[in-house]
Amino acid sequence: MLVNIETIEFIASVYRNHQVPEPHLSEIAFFGRSNVGKSTLLNTLTGKKLARISSTPGKTQCLNYYRVNGGFYLVDAPGYGYAKVPEKLKLAWKRFIDEWITGNDRLKLVIQIIDARLEPQKSDLQMAEWLNYHRIPSALVVNKIDKLSHSQRQKNLKQLGESEVYSKMNLIPASAQSGEGKREILSAISKHL
Repeated sequence: MLVNIETIEFIASVYRNHQVPEPHLSEIAFFGRSNVGKSTLLNTLTGKKLARISSTPGKTQCLNYYRVNGGFYLVDAPGYGYAKVPEKLKLAWKRFIDEWITGNDRLKLVIQIIDARLEPQKSDLQMAEWLNYHRIPSALVVNKIDKLSHSQRQKNLKQLGESEVYSKMNLIPASAQSGEGKREILSAISKHL
């Protein structure tokens, strides 16, 4: 059955593991490089303008928890791979996120978002390999797919599906702007709750 988002509310911004909100509910997390459209996609999925959107990469600097239907959380994560963030801050985020993901039995699915217009970046591949290594259930959302011609879209999706890193992930073409892929993303979420 497809999850229907009837109610959603912002609960907390989490900077440390001990700040994770109560009650402990199932969690679905959204990860991707800075400016790939994580917050916009989250807003499209929910039909609400909850997640702050910025043209400045690296705006989300914590885990933002949103409670859906009172029964589970959607978690908007900081973007990875943004070079202008100080190295010390990058390392602190990485340590926090690594601990949060690997020590979190409430985390049911990681939705990794990449930009359809670009080849997967080194940080995208590292994230997918890390998720695979730790056997974290994950799906790959190829966002901004509407920006490609039909032939380029087919070529890019075929290459991603055949790549060793992404072959084990559910591949979902999407557009945060048009809403394409929304049903498929909600279906992936439903299967993991």
